[in-house]
Amino acid sequence: MEISEIFKTMQYGPAPESPTAVQAWLDDHQRKFGLFINNQWIIPEGASSYPSYNPASGEKLADTVQAGQKEVDQAVAAARQAFKTWCTTPGVTRARYLYAIARNIQKHARLLAVLESMDNGKPIRESRDIDVPLLARHFYYHAGWAQLMDKELNDYSR
Repeated sequence: MEISEIFKTMQYGPAPESPTAVQAWLDDHQRKFGLFINNQWIIPEGASSYPSYNPASGEKLADTVQAGQKEVDQAVAAARQAFKTWCTTPGVTRARYLYAIARNIQKHARLLAVLESMDNGKPIRESRDIDVPLLARHFYYHAGWAQLMDKELNDYSR
């Protein structure tokens, strides 16, 4: 058999990134996601939602709540309040939080990559090999700076 014949008959094997875990995760959340404000998930009374579809299949993945001006104002107020504590938190403590987030991203990398690909239609290779690892690296990078903040950025105005 010649190489050209082999290429004509080659079939792709199944991807190791099965959507089963993502489908189960979406089902566990009733395929509806609210707004995360002040450390809690909320679905405002009368809020409209919009669907998220898998562009590859047209399958509806979930509904997401649309924030209105009131919810945006609540989120900004909560962030301002949280910043009062965060800005006085020592760099080493900040780093611990950021490192923990990075490790959790790595722990759930496969689920996040499959969900990302299902939500936006990117090839799994891009989500798995670039997007999710880059996300984790961003948190590691900023954790590193937070850890060095008191020593290296001592004269930096906060």
